[in-house]
Amino acid sequence: MKTSKLSACAASIALMAGAAGAETFKMQTFLGANASTTKAFEAMAAQLSEDTGGAIEIEVLPGRAVVGAGETIEAIQNGLLDGQYTAPSYFAGKDPAMGVLGDTLAAYPDSATRDRWFNEGGGLDLARALYAKYDLHMICPVYWPPEQIPSKVEINGVADLDGLKMRAPGGLASDLLSRAGASLVTMGVGESVTAMETGVLDATDLANVALNVALGMHNQAKYSVLARHSMAVTEMSVSKSKWDSLSAEDQAKFEAACNAMSDGLKGTLTDEDAAAEDKAKAEMGVTFLEFGEEDEATFRAQTAEVWTDWGAKSSDAQAIVDSHKAFMGSIGLTN
Repeated sequence: MKTSKLSACAASIALMAGAAGAETFKMQTFLGANASTTKAFEAMAAQLSEDTGGAIEIEVLPGRAVVGAGETIEAIQNGLLDGQYTAPSYFAGKDPAMGVLGDTLAAYPDSATRDRWFNEGGGLDLARALYAKYDLHMICPVYWPPEQIPSKVEINGVADLDGLKMRAPGGLASDLLSRAGASLVTMGVGESVTAMETGVLDATDLANVALNVALGMHNQAKYSVLARHSMAVTEMSVSKSKWDSLSAEDQAKFEAACNAMSDGLKGTLTDEDAAAEDKAKAEMGVTFLEFGEEDEATFRAQTAEVWTDWGAKSSDAQAIVDSHKAFMGSIGLTN
């Protein structure tokens, strides 16, 4: 009995000690509270707290809870946030290397192949070196599916983009679409739904199938096009000083949790896209189109042109471009 009481007491003391030394991370995501990505982050945070005995506590905040998506780096630097689950593309205007890191356009056939670059092609080291310049530590890239183009008109290849009135967010994807001849308009997501309905837009560069359906993009757009025009990177990163305050063991657990979340989202988002595609076909009359090999090659060649221009903007951007090209060559992709 005494041994049992002593063990319980020791466990209680250890738990209190862990709580006293806990690091709390206030982290903002890039989507809303009900998004699958946000819910996955919340589940990860709860599991990480358990795995570290309360040494790491994450307060998950939905997109725009504290600042806009393009302002989270400054918010971390100013102490308003401790970290972010976001996309580097939001900071393309701040640093061209963030733009190049954040979207590989048509360079790769799918996100899973591209994500191999981080661990097999030295991409994670380059990304971490870039983030360190902003006093951030990138923990891991997080899976995000290739993006689609909801459209009111049929788009079977690159030539069909010529003259098309499209919403685009800026950055590398807009550069690529402009080279294909699209007439681009910058506007918010909500505005683009209305613009599609009123005829201001023919199509929009937005997100994956499930999110496009949820946002109402296919109320008017009866086509969804997989052009591989945009293959966004999302990531999880935290304040470098907060990261350095963690023990090596807890850092390893944080990184493992991030990678596990990414693996889980690959399955979750793929399943959601499949279900949304079935719904869009059956209930909305949406036709799904995919560019063929010839148009893929055209877009890949144009991606190389975009990389040439953006790589010239900074040495960091050029280093990322060169690394991608080397990795693509190593796995048999022409560029």
